[in-house]
Amino acid sequence: MSNARSSSFFQSDQVDQKPLRHALVFRLFRYLKPYLWHLFILLLLMGGGAVLEVMPSEFTRRLIDHHLTQGSLRGAGYLLALFIGFVCLSFVVQLTRSILLGWVGQKAMLDLRSQLFEHLMHRSTSFFQHNPVGRLMTRVTTDVQNLNEMFSSGFVAIIGDALSLLAIVIWMYLLHPGMATIALFILPFLILATEVFRRKASEAFRETQGRYAAIQAYLQERLSNMSLVQLNSNEKASQCVFDTLNRNYLDAFLKTVLAYSVFFPVVELLMSVTLAAIIFYAGYKVEIGTVTLGLLLAFVQQSGRFFRPIRELAERYNVMQTAMASSERIFLLLDNQDKIPETEKSQIPIFEKEISFNNLSFSYELDGRYVVNEFNGIIPKGKRIAVVGHTGAGKSTLINLLMRFYDPNKGKITLDGVDITELNLAGYRGLFGLVLQDVFIFSGTLEDNILLGRPKDNSRLTSVLEQSQLVSLVDRLPLRLKTQVGERGQRLSAGERQLLAFARMLYGTPAILLLDEATANIDSETEHSIQNVFANVSRHLTTFTIAHRLSTIQDADEIWVMDQGRVMERGNHYELLNKNGIYTNLVKLQFEKIMY
Repeated sequence: MSNARSSSFFQSDQVDQKPLRHALVFRLFRYLKPYLWHLFILLLLMGGGAVLEVMPSEFTRRLIDHHLTQGSLRGAGYLLALFIGFVCLSFVVQLTRSILLGWVGQKAMLDLRSQLFEHLMHRSTSFFQHNPVGRLMTRVTTDVQNLNEMFSSGFVAIIGDALSLLAIVIWMYLLHPGMATIALFILPFLILATEVFRRKASEAFRETQGRYAAIQAYLQERLSNMSLVQLNSNEKASQCVFDTLNRNYLDAFLKTVLAYSVFFPVVELLMSVTLAAIIFYAGYKVEIGTVTLGLLLAFVQQSGRFFRPIRELAERYNVMQTAMASSERIFLLLDNQDKIPETEKSQIPIFEKEISFNNLSFSYELDGRYVVNEFNGIIPKGKRIAVVGHTGAGKSTLINLLMRFYDPNKGKITLDGVDITELNLAGYRGLFGLVLQDVFIFSGTLEDNILLGRPKDNSRLTSVLEQSQLVSLVDRLPLRLKTQVGERGQRLSAGERQLLAFARMLYGTPAILLLDEATANIDSETEHSIQNVFANVSRHLTTFTIAHRLSTIQDADEIWVMDQGRVMERGNHYELLNKNGIYTNLVKLQFEKIMY
């Protein structure tokens, strides 16, 4: 059975567990494996760039000691030429490194983003009911972008900085071990300050990312349903909730600000003390003649370069922490296995006889009330079955189970005697054409919404337009099938969207037609058109209809009357009326509503 009714994936969007950082880095490195040769070249470029970092200081030392202290620049032309040449070479290396680094990072994130989208495409219906769309969008967009920042200016940049530091330290020790030791004296204190900063900032980064995702989810929900918010005068209440979410995000972000406010001054203080110690020590050595002026100035120049990556360490750490928080949430999503299971050796579905519900029981929540309870029924091939009942009787749940959006807690559904869990899922769902009460239209053209990525067959498309009575609509549109329908089909009326849904369904040549309250929200004229469409296509299709308007199912071969998850009455329209039971009461109630 699917774990579709398990607990939510991330209701609060906070990652309470603290996974091992090296485990996250190892998983992230998998996305760089296809580009190992590019990374090797990148490493060579960073090593070359690190060597080039120390050359200007070496030229400065020689220029001062061999020429300026002598009061003449005669013979210094080659040094100036080499200096300019190395600066230009360093520019080329840095430019190439940046381009290659950006390319590798973008390619790796392209792979990760594609994997995330593919993973989401295979989650169960329950997964999307428990997890807000805004948060899922954050995973694929913002969180992936944070990882790209880590690759481009975080992790790889830290390696480049480490190589630069190594080159500078080697140069310092080769020229003067004493001054080099003083320069490195800062490291233990810097490591201590960084560790304290890491502990304080880490949790703040994680919390900040969670609060940001909560804001995005709330915005997506409110903005996509703004008409409902305004209809119920819910603007002030929505503003209050948003202010709370915004305040929570501010509080979390201020924690990171506080950590930086302490860390940066501490680093600057340590650097200033170290530089002062180098100047004081070297000044004494210059006075006694053991250190030249050129060496002192070169050391001061190189110390600035030595401290630069140290100063940037906090910014790098900011990027790394943000990326680690994002990676935790991305991998939490990728590790989620909330999907409808499919056996490795699933059978190809063949529908020749019937679909059967056998002692079916189902609850949307674990240990919850059964929405469908010990349900039994048969849908013979070529027959028209309709289901009626009060709201909450379990009608729509039958379609959810029939389409394997959920798996039952007890019992099974069989297709020609074969449990549908043993059938190929895509092939099984391909047997059905589903038209819901709430039709979703994608932004794009009318043709795009009919084809839905399937191969275009002009003769088939023409036939579908005629069957669904969309020809008149297409003829009225300025660009015919190439007309843009707008976001969620806003340029079409409710009835036109419903007819479009029929066309979309018919293009897939289904064997079984499922209708879930397909005429509940449309006018009588459009309902009549849909009834004509339904009458034409149902002649050669098996149909299973969830009915709201009982007038639409009077010609059904069999009507199931449901109550509290069970079938209470069966029969055709006239047989059920003669029983004078639940169905008769439903007809009377609906007739009275029409009259009054």
